[in-house]
Amino acid sequence: MLLDQPIHAWVIREKQAIIDCLRYFIGIDTQNLAPKGNERAGQLAMAALLNVMGCTVDVYDIKSVPGLQQNSHYWSERPATGRPNVMGIRHGRGGGRSLLFSGHMDTVPAGMDTWHHLPWEGEIADGKLFGLGAYDMKSGLVASLMVVRALNELGWVLNGDLMIESVVDEEYGGCNGSLAARLKYNADLAIVPEPTNMIICPAHHGGLMFRVTFEGKSGWSFSPEHPVDPVIALAHFVRLLNDWAAHRQRTLPVPPLYQSNPQLPVLVNQVMAGDVSLPFFADRVPGQAWLTVWAEVYPGASQNEVLDDLHAYYKLAQASDVVLAAFEPEITPIRWLDGSMIASHNPGVQLLAETVSRVTGRAAQVQGAPFACDGHIFNLYSPTPMVLFGAVGGQPHSPDEFVVIDDFLQFVEVLIHTAVQWCGLDSTEVNNS
Repeated sequence: MLLDQPIHAWVIREKQAIIDCLRYFIGIDTQNLAPKGNERAGQLAMAALLNVMGCTVDVYDIKSVPGLQQNSHYWSERPATGRPNVMGIRHGRGGGRSLLFSGHMDTVPAGMDTWHHLPWEGEIADGKLFGLGAYDMKSGLVASLMVVRALNELGWVLNGDLMIESVVDEEYGGCNGSLAARLKYNADLAIVPEPTNMIICPAHHGGLMFRVTFEGKSGWSFSPEHPVDPVIALAHFVRLLNDWAAHRQRTLPVPPLYQSNPQLPVLVNQVMAGDVSLPFFADRVPGQAWLTVWAEVYPGASQNEVLDDLHAYYKLAQASDVVLAAFEPEITPIRWLDGSMIASHNPGVQLLAETVSRVTGRAAQVQGAPFACDGHIFNLYSPTPMVLFGAVGGQPHSPDEFVVIDDFLQFVEVLIHTAVQWCGLDSTEVNNS
């Protein structure tokens, strides 16, 4: 096609500038230290670059958006002060479809585990670029910026509007930034560059975070005291969770988009018992033990279905487990995220598949994403259909997170093609460039 050569040539020519831009954003600490966040510096840097590239830029306090705090999906426990959203619009000449690249600036915390490649250095080794957020999802934010830059330098004006967005507080199920954005801006299609390894994902998981608390009786084994240790029950419950996960995997119907990756994780995230402030010896059985669990679901599932299934499975287990039979734990929902999906034959999905195949020379993969995200805010609660499509990399939310540089450059190339073809471009502009 006429577009292939100038776009590919631009990406090759600007390879170092693209890599440098990603290293620049990795170097900005934007950890989501829930419930608070540290996105502001990254958001202002994003806004500055969009402004330099000629976009109409809106940096806005999410609480200023009418209806946000009254919306049933607003999570009031997450502070928003100092955490602005950013929108940049490269206006089209008119008559074309609008496209939104929507990313999030926040990363998970660097954590206490050992990093062999420092989190904010953007080190390069073995064809990979390492850093906190490199894969999830500063590579996506930078790629969207590079689309605007490429169009500017190629001198192309699209027919439809191209919108570049960076929201706050996406990690840990915040979603207030995404909700505010959809109450204020929408488009004919959104591409969210979550880390999908260039797999096109019209669907994504939902999930439930919940706490399970076992109440025992604190004490020590001096006669005539009879302490009841809730930690023993908690240990039995962890084994039950593994069995429950396998049960769900066997019994839940697998949607078509998940036939090749049907796994539904059930993960223990936190465990607590006893007075951990004491240096080495608490000297008593704790009175309470609890853990938090993250259980993922296919699109269409509800919170009540998950809880009802767990309660039923626990009752069944009590019949054969004398420890669990003595406890009735309190199961408390913390955060629910819907799964969502759009049709595989959506024009945006089809265009992405065609473009990926042409740029990479390999057949595009289309399947459901095996993780939860803010996609439901688009697909269920806004007029903007959303598809997930992100760079190739590894170790998201973990030490030594990385993107593969050559694949990242192809990812940038795919996004440029997609913007041009979705929004529309007069062929005379290509011939004259």
